[in-house]
Parts: sequence; C-alpha cells; structure tokens
Amino acid sequence: MTPTIAEALAATPHGALEDIAKAAGTTPLAVLYALPAGEVSAFPGRLMVEVLDEMADWGEITLVVNTGPVILEAKAPLQGGSVAQGMYNFKGKPIGGHLKIDACARVAFVRRKLFGTETRSVQFYDTAGGCMFKVYLGRDAKRQMLPGQIAAFDALEARLRETAA
Repeated sequence: MTPTIAEALAATPHGALEDIAKAAGTTPLAVLYALPAGEVSAFPGRLMVEVLDEMADWGEITLVVNTGPVILEAKAPLQGGSVAQGMYNFKGKPIGGHLKIDACARVAFVRRKLFGTETRSVQFYDTAGGCMFKVYLGRDAKRQMLPGQIAAFDALEARLRETAA
C-alpha cells in the first residue's frame, strides 16, 4: 500500500522532496505544501524573473536539478538574465540556460533540514507539480550558510509576503 504524504514525510523527514513524493505517489509540489508550518512560503510563478534577478547579487549558490535518476549541481554565482521570446535566459557561465517563464507555477522559499543539515533554498515548480530546479544558499569553508545570503533570502521572502498580502 502506498503511504500518504504525511506517512512518507514521517518516514524520511529530512529526505529530498522528490524521494518523498515518489514514495507517496504524488508530486514534489504536493509534498512541499505538506511540510510543517514555517518551513515554506510559496508565491506565484510569475515572480520567477524578479526572484532570479535579485538572486544575481547573492554570490556563489548551489543550483540543483533533480530528475530522479540524475541530480546535477552547479556551484557558482547566478549572474542574472534577460527575457526574450517567453524565456528567461541566464547571462553567465558556468550556469547558463533558458527557462520557459510561463512553465513556472510556484516559487517557494524553503527552510528545512536535508539529510540532517539545515538548508535554505528557493525552489521553482512547474505547472504539473514537478520541481524545475532549486537554488541553495552557499556555504563557507566550515559548511555554514553564508550570513549575507541568509539576510538576502529573508529580506526577499519578507518583501514578497508583503506584496502578496
């Protein structure tokens, strides 16, 4: 019998949302919405460009794309982008590519333990409930999240909450 989302979360509370979703037979977005209070703030996907542009000033981050059998990570600063033909086009290297803007349904600010380590990330979800990609805050040599990025994350989340209210 397939566990409920709550049961799958209880079994692996610090696991990847994609793994929990697979166990529960649902989408990562459904799992995101089931996280405990205070772990997530979700906003409309139309804010994707604004969020990515602001994150360009955060310094080195870790961009993660988790397709299930493949988890790709890139550690580098986001360098902003431009919008053309319905796409957000990353400017820089090594993180480059093109994101279809209207495919993004939700932008989520997530605070949770992942495999036992405190994390903060901005996650971008598509219209089918899948996670397009995640941007985790950078870490110093002692594996601590960078205070400047924590402050920027908190400030952007607070500003979006105020404008959404």
